[in-house]
Amino acid sequence: MTEQEINRFPHSTLVIELGKRNLSTSGNTHILKKRLKQNVACSTKEVIQQSYEFLAIIDFEATCMENPPPPQHYVQEIIEFPIVLIDVTQQRIIDTFHSYCRPIIHPILSDYCKKLTRIAQEQVNSAPVFAEVFANAEKWLNDRELLPFQKRKCLFVTDSPSDFNKYLSMQCNITNIVYPMWAHRWVNIKTTFSAFYSTTSGRIRNMLEQLGLRLEGHLHSGLDDAINIARIVIELIKDGCLLAPNEFYHSSTTNSRERERLPTMEAQSSRM
Repeated sequence: MTEQEINRFPHSTLVIELGKRNLSTSGNTHILKKRLKQNVACSTKEVIQQSYEFLAIIDFEATCMENPPPPQHYVQEIIEFPIVLIDVTQQRIIDTFHSYCRPIIHPILSDYCKKLTRIAQEQVNSAPVFAEVFANAEKWLNDRELLPFQKRKCLFVTDSPSDFNKYLSMQCNITNIVYPMWAHRWVNIKTTFSAFYSTTSGRIRNMLEQLGLRLEGHLHSGLDDAINIARIVIELIKDGCLLAPNEFYHSSTTNSRERERLPTMEAQSSRM
């Protein structure tokens, strides 16, 4: 079966061929063709081995306004910090970390923010401040040996550059926390999805729809978004996508030489 033949298959034939191989038949015709091509290719060469044992999906929610003032006059603070952990071998979610954060600069959430994120004022009022949540998150990661220089190899995943380059960077600055080494490189799943399936990725809902999956929970809920991103990631793994970092932390203190050192540092950690 050649790639050209697969390109001519109608949706019904693709479903039959994928079913014969015990592969998922969910998704639009474009996704099904890619899935079948990948399977045929893998049958003639060594099966793709992922470089990471675990994937940690992060999707922050932050304070926001419908019509915010200029950025220099309005600082967005992280108010929800979720981590969803995938075991790559098992191809499933195995653990989660979740906490709300109490904002300090703008402690009262706007009506727009509460409606968008479904986070109630009472939830952030009773939550720890970011510094405490950050320490708890790092302890959670450390307890599972997921941080750099530890035994397990973990790659972080977001659905945009903003989670780390904007929200985490800004929050570390206003909280006087050193920006963490583990957040210097990550996978932007939208970019990976678009490149692997040769299609426009769109937002979370659009990626799910292309894969024939329904949205679980609510958009702009940090934990729900992280879970839905994890579901997209799992489908990519099943379809043979090799996940690798495609974005880096941009800072005046992070130069190109430091970014070049990161793969070496990771390789050293894998041997420890």
